[in-house]
Amino acid sequence: MNFTLTIDHELKIIRYKHVGMIIQPEEIGEVWQQLLAMEEFTKLGYNLLSDYRDARFKFPPKVLFEIVAYLGQLEPILRGKKQSILITDPGTTAYSILFESAVYQAIGFRVKVFSTEQGAISYVTQP
Repeated sequence: MNFTLTIDHELKIIRYKHVGMIIQPEEIGEVWQQLLAMEEFTKLGYNLLSDYRDARFKFPPKVLFEIVAYLGQLEPILRGKKQSILITDPGTTAYSILFESAVYQAIGFRVKVFSTEQGAISYVTQP
């Protein structure tokens, strides 16, 4: 497991931090399984901050659309919810921007990409 999930009750966000240089699609699936088990995420309105700084995705772009299709099954939970993606790698930024657009169009999950933690936190904590 190359990630941590922590709950910030003060800010009402869940922080997902990737540990390591490579992000595999299986890890993303594991993260979502754990998020769905958290009442804060599914029922209490907490948003998500995903920290991928110093890491990069290692899968073809088509996998992004498979992830969007999977998340489509979670529309009742995700519609209107926010996610900040914090990244520094240009390739990961490009993937995340594709994801941002596709997931909003598909299910109304509001995802934005940031290069600073302050910007990422500000987005997920504003109504």
